[in-house]
Amino acid sequence: RVVFVSSGGMYNSKFPKWDVATSQTSYDGNLAYSYAKRGQVLLAERWTRDRPDVGWVSCHPGWTNTPAVDLAYGENKKYLEPMRSIWEGAEGITWLMSTNINNLKSGEFYLDRYPQRKHIAGVFMTDGSFTKNTEAEVDGMMEQLKQAAGL
Repeated sequence: RVVFVSSGGMYNSKFPKWDVATSQTSYDGNLAYSYAKRGQVLLAERWTRDRPDVGWVSCHPGWTNTPAVDLAYGENKKYLEPMRSIWEGAEGITWLMSTNINNLKSGEFYLDRYPQRKHIAGVFMTDGSFTKNTEAEVDGMMEQLKQAAGL
């Protein structure tokens, strides 16, 4: 199995065109993070389809109190409370790596051992389409990744 450790940061955007995702036009650290984390979720979905012999999942460790959160949010991290300890954040990831594969649904995005919505929007954080990529957009991302890897 493969466990992509994504983040709730992926909820901020869909995966953009390659030149934007790779900061060829301009750089915004928070958006770059969001694009990378959304890309991991898309990889788990795509490889679930293309390689069903492997279990592919992505996950969110919850808002975990790390130096990276301090740097990214500063005083605003108080709005993410309650924060998890690093151990609490790692627990769900450890479970995904160690549980019987039959307990997992390949391609899903997990938090606290359960699949979660991959797309939320609006004031009440309900299902939304703002962060959904089309199949053609994911095809383009996959093609660009192959080129970047020299495949």
